[in-house]
Parts: sequence; C-alpha cells; structure tokens
Amino acid sequence: MRDTMMRRRDLLRIAAGAAVAGAVVPATGCATLCDLLGNFIKAPDLRIKKMDITKMTLTSISTKFLVDLINPNPFGFRLDGLDYLLRLDGQEISKGRAPKGITLKPRGKAATELDLDFDLGRTTAAVLKLIEHRSIAYELQTVGKFFGKQGGIDVPATFKGNMPMPIIPKLGIKSFAPLSAGVGGIAFKVVAEVENTNAFDIPIDGFGFDVKLDGRNVLSNKSIKGVTLKSKKTSAVPFQFDVGLVEVGLSLAELASGRRLSYEVGTELKSGFLKLPFTHKGSVRVAS
Repeated sequence: MRDTMMRRRDLLRIAAGAAVAGAVVPATGCATLCDLLGNFIKAPDLRIKKMDITKMTLTSISTKFLVDLINPNPFGFRLDGLDYLLRLDGQEISKGRAPKGITLKPRGKAATELDLDFDLGRTTAAVLKLIEHRSIAYELQTVGKFFGKQGGIDVPATFKGNMPMPIIPKLGIKSFAPLSAGVGGIAFKVVAEVENTNAFDIPIDGFGFDVKLDGRNVLSNKSIKGVTLKSKKTSAVPFQFDVGLVEVGLSLAELASGRRLSYEVGTELKSGFLKLPFTHKGSVRVAS
C-alpha cells in the first residue's frame, strides 16, 4: 500500500514537472505533455443526456442540452468550455463555443447545460422543406477542453436524436358579416380563425388582410400585430372595416332589396421571414 502511494506521488510530481517544462520550453510541444499525462490520467467522461426544446417559432428553435461530466481521477480539474456543432437532417445548422467552464471534484460528477438557438433555414423554401416533416434527425457533436483552452486533451461526445418540426397553422374565415348598412355605407366585421396544433405558443409578427367585394378592392394591407397563437387552440382574429356604397357600385334600391355581394379575403400570416398566404371566398347579403 505504501509503495502504491509513493508511485502515485511520483507520477503527480512527474506530471507537474512536465507541465513546467512545457511552459519554459514551448518547442517540446503539447503532444509530449499530453502523451505523458495520458499514461496515468484518465480523460473525463462527457455524456449528453437529453435535449429539451425551450422555445419554438415557425422559423427558429431554442434548445437546451443537458450534459454530465464524470471525473474518474483522484484529483480535481477544470474543463475549459465546450466547442459544439449541430447538424439537422445532415446539414450544419449551428456551431460555436460555450465558454462556461466546469470545475470537477476528485472522482466527482457535474452537470451543465448547453443552450443553442438556431434558425431552421435562411429562406422560406428551406424552412418549408424541413417543416413538411413531423420530425428531423439531428446530431450534436461537442468537444470539451481538458487542461487548457488552446491545448490539452480534447474530450469529445456525440448525441443523436429526432427533433420535432413545427406544424403550419391552419387558417380560415369563421364569419364575414355586415354590422350596419345605410346611406353612409356598410360596416363589416370579419373573424379569421387560426388553429395551432403545436405544443407551443407561436408569436405572429403580423397578419395582413386584403378584401374584395364583387371583384372590387375595398381594403388593402390591413395589418394586425401582437397576435400570439396559443398551443393546441384555435385563435380568433377579428377586424372591422367600412366601405361606401359607391365603392362597391351599390345603389340605395339594391341595398334596400337585400342584394348579395361576393367577397374574397386574402390573408398573409408572417412569422420571422416566413409568409403564409391564404384566400377565402364566399358571399354575404346586405340590407338597410
């Protein structure tokens, strides 16, 4: 037992001396020091346990990867940051460095979190190509730096899984009805419906609306902002507009008779740079 303890002290003394020598004589290179350390120091075990989605929009995803570090050595050390590379459907999506260091106790275990935010694509076509699938395979590759940010020993780890893709909301028109009609014109109320079947809320940057009555443009670029689509719910998005009788070519006699007007509502839902168009047609009876 005493001989074992002496050997361990001798190894640690040699490693310390090698570290000093490497600092004084850089020409010896890091490889020599790493080879020497590798003879009696075990690299820590880096394990990625799971991935959680913390936020999702139609064009971007925020994730949190839970990482465990296990130190098999009888002494503590510090892991200096993690380099990472994330691939989605085989394509490189995000890479960088998580600068947060981790201190490990002798024969200890520590947990850390790796937060990654990334866009699903740079164009509408690229995003739609991904989200036409229910889920996409991903791979996260990480490399921890053991004994120094620029040198030392790399501690790699890989984690694979499937990431759910956002589902495009379903748009529709619930109602298109006149509120009042008279000499001054007609007031309409339109209620659009958007069904969000995703398990997360979707913030919408804007809703754009255009309306035609009997083929005539009566409303253009009506914009509604500040809409959030609640998860697993159908949200109503109402708006009102007024139109004069002359604008729709309607006489007082036709209004009194309760004439029907054809209508067409064009909408554009915006989320990030993604724009989703929708058109709904129908007819409505107006009377004074």
